[in-house]
Amino acid sequence: MNNYKKSDKNFGSSKPNSSGRNSSSRSRNDERGGAPKSQGRSGSSSKSDSFSNSSSNFQTKYRTRKNKPTELSPNSIVVKGGVGKTRLSEKPQKDLLNNDPVRLNKVIAEAGLVSRRKADELISSGVVKVNGKVVDTLGYKVETDDFITVKGDPLPSSEKKIYFLLNKPKDVIVTSHDENNRKTVMDLIKTDLRIFPVGRLDRNTTGALLLTNDGELSHRLLHPSYQIPRTYIVLLDREISQTDAEKISQGVELEDGKTGTAEIIIDPKKSNRVIFTLKEGKNHEVKRIFEHFNYRVKQLDRKIFAGLSVQRLQRGEYRLLSKKEVGLLKKLVKLDY
Repeated sequence: MNNYKKSDKNFGSSKPNSSGRNSSSRSRNDERGGAPKSQGRSGSSSKSDSFSNSSSNFQTKYRTRKNKPTELSPNSIVVKGGVGKTRLSEKPQKDLLNNDPVRLNKVIAEAGLVSRRKADELISSGVVKVNGKVVDTLGYKVETDDFITVKGDPLPSSEKKIYFLLNKPKDVIVTSHDENNRKTVMDLIKTDLRIFPVGRLDRNTTGALLLTNDGELSHRLLHPSYQIPRTYIVLLDREISQTDAEKISQGVELEDGKTGTAEIIIDPKKSNRVIFTLKEGKNHEVKRIFEHFNYRVKQLDRKIFAGLSVQRLQRGEYRLLSKKEVGLLKKLVKLDY
């Protein structure tokens, strides 16, 4: 059975859902408790960015999409990266601003679980895991986005959980720190809390990127078993055939296994441009899928991640998620909250 169907509806015709509505009071409360003040507009993307704006004119040729993007409330807090100098707390903590690797025993101790000495004992006994793998080496250092469990339970955190959605610009590295001192996404967001990006986008890939200090949520959003949807606008070096589009929608056999079923929408006015939705997060997956059919990806822009859309965020702008949006994310991954 085919994984797509023909439709006369426009891709951008349906309005996003209301998960971002009624957040004005929450946004104001977040600002008092530490949210950055708005430094940018929350309007539509720049007119010069015709590539990312033209998705609303697409006519669906193949689609099975059921999920709708999350709507950004007009009252949501939007900040332009790299401009604002406001901080999320009145008393900045210098140690939290440093995203360098930290000793595992220190992280366990600072979570309030045990002392550093007891943390070393736990590590040596083999009950501590980092990203699902047992770590029993004393002095082991972890990154800010590592997922740590002790005796099977996620490491508790005393930090306030915070969630940002960023419209990543081109030529910015998605990492907590870069050894070559290149500009990273951490340079765009002003916060005193140790946050990390959820997943990775290539240096030249733009669009939706979630950043948080919620390790368990991040771990689940990236796990393939939860089938979290990701929607991209893909510009190819040549027109894509309907035959290839059908094959891509049914899954492609790559060197590390077959990809899952996907949705593909071809622009009838420009057949080298497609809207592509998949529910996996393999390394360079989108580019490898199209390269399998001898297409080269010239531009790649992720418009939606896990129902969160950057439709009203300009490049380099970011915003705090509302409480309702966070709740919907946790519901997607069956995380109690």
